[in-house]
Amino acid sequence: MKLNLDWPSVKRDDTGSWPPANPNWFKQQEMMAQLGPMMGMMGGGSAAPATATVAAVEEAPKEEEAKEKSHYDIELSKFDAAKKIALIKEIRGILGLGLKEAKEMVESAPVWIKKEVAKEDADKLVAKLKELGAECRLA
Repeated sequence: MKLNLDWPSVKRDDTGSWPPANPNWFKQQEMMAQLGPMMGMMGGGSAAPATATVAAVEEAPKEEEAKEKSHYDIELSKFDAAKKIALIKEIRGILGLGLKEAKEMVESAPVWIKKEVAKEDADKLVAKLKELGAECRLA
């Protein structure tokens, strides 16, 4: 297998085609990506600091997930059929919808009511809807 290892790869290879048309171009890119870390080790560096850096980068997203959310999305999962009218009125008042839109929203449960609501407001809203016979979920 013959690879065109001239870099930058905007040069023509022996067949006269540009690298994206070269059938080996993608293999060449993969090989260069694999050789990249090894080139740093050949320069006198050791593999241990590179490994520690990779481990630190992998741990960073885990710390972000552990943080408590400040904004929530509220989903209407189910509702009590006997209290449907009161629930429609409350949804209409909360969202400022017309009667038809509020009724369609309640009847199409499960549905997202609000997104990106502050934690305190979301808790109040969920408590209010639970009093009216709705089952809500915060996400």
